[in-house]
Amino acid sequence: MKKFIEDNYLEDIRKKIPAYDLMFEIIFNAVLKVETRILTVKNVLSIGGQSFEVRNLSKIFGNSEVTVIEPSEIMINIVKNECNNLKNLEYICDKFENYKNNKNFQLCLCLLVLQFVENPKSFLEKIYKNLDENGVLVISIFSNKQLNYWKEFALARGARKEQVEKMFYNQSEVMNILSVDYVENLFKGIGFSKIEKICEVLSVSMWVLKK
Repeated sequence: MKKFIEDNYLEDIRKKIPAYDLMFEIIFNAVLKVETRILTVKNVLSIGGQSFEVRNLSKIFGNSEVTVIEPSEIMINIVKNECNNLKNLEYICDKFENYKNNKNFQLCLCLLVLQFVENPKSFLEKIYKNLDENGVLVISIFSNKQLNYWKEFALARGARKEQVEKMFYNQSEVMNILSVDYVENLFKGIGFSKIEKICEVLSVSMWVLKK
């Protein structure tokens, strides 16, 4: 599959993922406040987290250790440089599939990552295993459920037809095509005790799961 342009990742992902910024607004201004209200958070896991995500996690959970796992050395160095004034951060430059640890996490954020992994089922099973009892997973995907709606919206806003078709009909060149039903069935099969769909904004779907 094609990769995002690492040198200008945020600009690149905003072009490819509608509602990218809105997703973070919902998470940090609503979801985490509700879901962690009665949860003691000692360890936070951020899979593929970027600087904005890491800064906000550090701000909200100032006394917790935040572990950031990112396979790209370029990307993780960007986060390190932009978050060098923050404390209690651990950086792991590797695929999450290879990650080995001796601690459990009370909170995990996995945002727009699942569609890039080779085996979504085993990936989610490993997250489940690494969560503490009653641990919370906030996860989002870029789904194929609303692509047609977004296509018509983009065309109505003046996007060129060739550009829109290239973006959506060649999605498989950028990422795996995941349906909402497929992902929710994975959640159920793995055994999460709570599966709550928080929102669906254009083609981004997000859930809160509890072990």
